[in-house]
Amino acid sequence: MKQTKSTEQRLQELEDKQAILELKYCYLNACDEKDPDLVTRCFMSGKIDINFGHIGQFDNREDFVDIFKKLGCHEHIVDMHHAQNPIFLELTESSAKTKINLRFQSINTQDKSIAQLGGYYLDEFQKTEDGQWLISKSSFTVNSVKISDFSGECSKIVYSGNCMPH
Repeated sequence: MKQTKSTEQRLQELEDKQAILELKYCYLNACDEKDPDLVTRCFMSGKIDINFGHIGQFDNREDFVDIFKKLGCHEHIVDMHHAQNPIFLELTESSAKTKINLRFQSINTQDKSIAQLGGYYLDEFQKTEDGQWLISKSSFTVNSVKISDFSGECSKIVYSGNCMPH
């Protein structure tokens, strides 16, 4: 006989999924708004696993946020993160795994360049004792890149491919 979830269990699952998605969107908005304190609060404290490929690999949120500040928190950097197509790979009462696609654009008004990336996050989340969801593991895989130079009369593509240039 098929086991069915109670209405309360189904409602809790929907609330947890929404809270996880809102956390991810909060993180992406905090990146665009250059808010390192809010970026920090989206992740678990202590030992975590962040692997953002060409950006770096980090075992705590503070080291990641230090790099974020050095790379992205400048007036001449204009970033746009757009999450899409979220899939829940696993969801329990206290943990979750997701795959969320990302379209990213970074305009560097100082270097006159634009980088456009496509890829996906594989994230893990933990629910704290007070019921808050936080990111405990995050990796980003690039699968589409276009880098343009707009320093001359016309914009020109200087690189395109399925990974970041070396």
